[in-house]
Amino acid sequence: MRLTLLIISVAAFLVAGCDQSNHDVRKAQHINCVNNLKQIGFAFKIWEINHGDQYPFNVSTNAGGTMELCAVGKDGFDSNAFLHFKTLIGDDGLRVPLLLFCPQDRSKKAATNWDSLGPENVTYRLHSGTNVNDLHPREILAVCPVDGNVLFCDGTVFEKGVKPESKQNPLIFNLMKHQIEIEIEKLK
Repeated sequence: MRLTLLIISVAAFLVAGCDQSNHDVRKAQHINCVNNLKQIGFAFKIWEINHGDQYPFNVSTNAGGTMELCAVGKDGFDSNAFLHFKTLIGDDGLRVPLLLFCPQDRSKKAATNWDSLGPENVTYRLHSGTNVNDLHPREILAVCPVDGNVLFCDGTVFEKGVKPESKQNPLIFNLMKHQIEIEIEKLK
């Protein structure tokens, strides 16, 4: 009888430990998703600074953008998001394609390199259009359909399940943008 109780107690302890471990893993993956969106937002800011204060989907392909490649669906998301994201590649932008993949996404597979990047490797859904820019800072730029996290044009990320600040302040991103512009001027 005591042996049975001991076995049941050990099993319950292990199950409880596994539940906590699974919770910790999911929380870490959620944080990773938020950080991916922040990196994507930062890469869009860098690209914007270098291209006349426009995002790639608002710049002609003749000038290095992806305007003619936009394919916005009825839901407002662009089915060619991977093409828009590819313009953000570089030392100042997105460094690895893994940033376009939410670790909790079971329907996609992370790309191993930029050349193989396709729609099957991108979790994040992207809004494109002329109203998606810095003039509309609270416009949604990207969304994670898995975690529900949202990236806004001003670079802030709203985390699903986390109480947002009473008022988002794009001042930090404007200061960051100004500092980057100064650094770019120094390099010229």
